Amino acid sequence: EGIDPSVEIIKPPGDFEEVTIPTWGRNKPQCLRRLAMFRRDAAQIFGERFVCMDIDCVVAGDLDPVFDVPNDLKIYGGNPHPRRPYAGGMMLLTAGARPHVYEKFSPDAAALAGRRFLGSDQAWLSAVLAPGEATWGPEDGVVWYGIEQPHAENCRVMFFHGTPKPDQMVLAGDEWVSRHYRAEPRGRCLMLGYAETVWDDALAAYAQYGRFDAVIISPEVAEHWTGPVLAVVADEDRAERVAAMHGYEPVWCGRASAEAMAA
Repeated sequence: EGIDPSVEIIKPPGDFEEVTIPTWGRNKPQCLRRLAMFRRDAAQIFGERFVCMDIDCVVAGDLDPVFDVPNDLKIYGGNPHPRRPYAGGMMLLTAGARPHVYEKFSPDAAALAGRRFLGSDQAWLSAVLAPGEATWGPEDGVVWYGIEQPHAENCRVMFFHGTPKPDQMVLAGDEWVSRHYRAEPRGRCLMLGYAETVWDDALAAYAQYGRFDAVIISPEVAEHWTGPVLAVVADEDRAERVAAMHGYEPVWCGRASAEAMAA
C-alpha cells in the first residue's frame, strides 16, 4: 500500500525468510531473503541485470555513474571492517552471478558465518564471497551516514544503518538531508497552525484552491479535526520540512509568528 502506481511490484520468492542468525540479535533485521538474488533463475524473477538498495537512504546525485559499470557483481563496501568486508545495502548483479552464495546456504553454515562476521545476509556474503569483489565506497560517492564523509559534496547516495533514519533527520532540521530527502512535487498541503485565525484562513484556502492533497496540523487543531491527516507536528518549521519531504507545497493557515510561538 502507498506505492506509486508507476512502480512495478514483484512478489519476492520468500526464500530463507524464517531463518535467523542468532549472533545478529533478536531485534535486528534478518535480511537473508535477499540471497534469492543469487539464484540461477534470478533473471526470471528480477530481470537480466538489477540493483537492490536499502530504502533507508538519501539519493543526492546522479546514480548513472554508480551503476554504469561492467562488473557482474558489485557491492557496497559498507565502511570496510575486518568483520564486515561486504554490506548488503546496495548490490548490482547480472542474473546468475555467484550462484554458490545461494546454493551453499544452510542455517547451520549461516550461524557459523555470524560468529566470524557482522550482520545477517552480509555475514553470509562476507563468508562465502571471495576477497576482492568490486565494491563501492566514498570514492564513488556512496557513503554511510555519520562515518564516511557524512555531508560530502560529492555524495551521490547516503545510507542510514541503524538510527537515525532520514525522516528523523528531516524532523531534526538537518539541512543536507532535508534538501535531498523529498518526493517529487505532488500537490498542495493544507497547513493548520496555532494562530487564532486558523479556521478563517482555512475557509479562505478552501475557497481559493477547492481541495488539498494532504493536511498537516498542530496538536491543538488535532483535537478538533476529524478528517485524515498526513502528520501532527508541533513545530511549524518541522511541519514545513515534513510537507517538503512528501513533495507537497505548503499552504499555511493560522501560522503563528516567531514571537507568538515563543510565548
